[in-house]
Amino acid sequence: MSPIPFYDAEAIASAVSMDTAIGLMRDAFTGLTRGEAVVPLRINMPLQDGDCALVMPVYLPGSGHYGVKTVSVNHGNPGRGRPRLHAVFTLFDALTGQPLAAFDAEYITALRTGAGAGLATELLAAPGAHRLALFGAGHQAVTQLAAMASVRKLSEAVVFARSRERAQHFAGAQSALYPFPIRAAACADELRNADLVCTATSSAIPVLADGDLASVVHINGVGSYHRGMAEVPAATVARALLVVDQRSACLAEAGDITQAIEGGVIDEGQIYAELGELTAGQRPLPEAGAGISFFKSVGNAVQDLAVASHAWRSLTE
Repeated sequence: MSPIPFYDAEAIASAVSMDTAIGLMRDAFTGLTRGEAVVPLRINMPLQDGDCALVMPVYLPGSGHYGVKTVSVNHGNPGRGRPRLHAVFTLFDALTGQPLAAFDAEYITALRTGAGAGLATELLAAPGAHRLALFGAGHQAVTQLAAMASVRKLSEAVVFARSRERAQHFAGAQSALYPFPIRAAACADELRNADLVCTATSSAIPVLADGDLASVVHINGVGSYHRGMAEVPAATVARALLVVDQRSACLAEAGDITQAIEGGVIDEGQIYAELGELTAGQRPLPEAGAGISFFKSVGNAVQDLAVASHAWRSLTE
């Protein structure tokens, strides 16, 4: 077997813009909801000292490809001067089984997560929404910002992070890329001015207070990915129009939702729709900008495959 190429973040970014990625997410979520995607349960293989390896296969017949995403989580790595997480996505030809390429899945994950939130914002946020509150200052925050700037004409982005210094560093690094001001939040009350909110943190407890939200606001929650994490308070979930990336996954893994259900604040019927139900026309599009809307995403491998498949075609043309 011939060696396969490895495409890093720079190569992927050259082949898939945020605008393109948002379009890919529309098709991916539509296919997921229609049952066209084959997405088996992920394998969680325990390693030593609480580390683990996650293996996520996915097949989308319309793409002509299948893929396998492998994620290693090694909690001791920061002490070794290495990243805590490593991820690779391997793309295969579905007809022949030939391995085609490997991709930096850390970048693909950030790109497709941002693009998913961008699609949700395009569908659910007020058309004139322009003030962003961004919680988080890591890789996911970078693509959340890019996605919001792609679908709405932002006038300002205010960054909330674990420390003001971290928020200032993020704002300074990103300011050169956009025509609108990006700055660190001075206080929690600044959230009241936002009509767009993105939470991209690893927090186990809500990063915002329900009472600090504006009366009309769209929220994208992408940081929490298991039942022990919740970025958005239950009171907000209870009064929001709730859209999810995949109903079964969010009911199993999204702490923002599962904790609200276990606390008796909501039931499963609070979920208005999957994102793919909206893009496929299976559920009516709600009125954009009417009250509070909340898109909750825990991520799905079909998103990774959509990006990798498009990138491979673009890079090999």
